[in-house]
This record gives sequence, structure tokens and C-alpha cells, in this order.
Amino acid sequence: MNLLTQMSEVQAHLEAHPISLIFIKMANCGVCDATLEKTIKLLEAFPEVEGRIVSIEKTPEISGEFLVFAAPTILLFFEGKEVHRQSRIVVFGELEDALASVRRFG
Repeated sequence: MNLLTQMSEVQAHLEAHPISLIFIKMANCGVCDATLEKTIKLLEAFPEVEGRIVSIEKTPEISGEFLVFAAPTILLFFEGKEVHRQSRIVVFGELEDALASVRRFG
């Protein structure tokens, strides 16, 4: 997953990809790093999902744009609309179910 550093890049990514996952993290966050690793592994089963990483430190406006107040936060979008969100504690079974559900419509 590539790192996006500008809100314009995030918006362009969401417009370009029908199914997108945005992983929002903070530096020096062990939970973020572990969750990111598991998310990358999970996305291997969903090649149609385009995942990207956004750092709150490098792109602080992401917090206001998507109302993100904790890290890690995972946002799943379908056709530019948020369809699933998890923050802090990520339940991977729920995330996998959401990905599978979006896959059926995509």
C-alpha cells in the first residue's frame, strides 16, 4: 500500500478507484503498525480493493475531512462513499465481511 501525503491525492484516489480502503495511522504507534500489517495481508484476498495509507502527521487535514480522531482508523469506500469504518480496535472478521460485501456490489 502506498502512502498518500496530500488531501488532493486522497480525493483523486477515491475518485479513480471504485473500491478503496484508506488506512490512517500515526508515527510511533505499535498498534497502527501491527494493524497495518494484518490489513495488508487481508487485502491480498481482495485484489479489487485499492488500499492506501495516510499519516495523520503528514496530512493533518484528513482528521477534519473524514472526522478521524483516533489511530489506526480504517475507512472503506465504495464509489466514493464511506461504507465501513473501524477505529482503534480493528475487528478483522468485521472488516473481512465488509470487504466481501462490497466485492459483491463492485
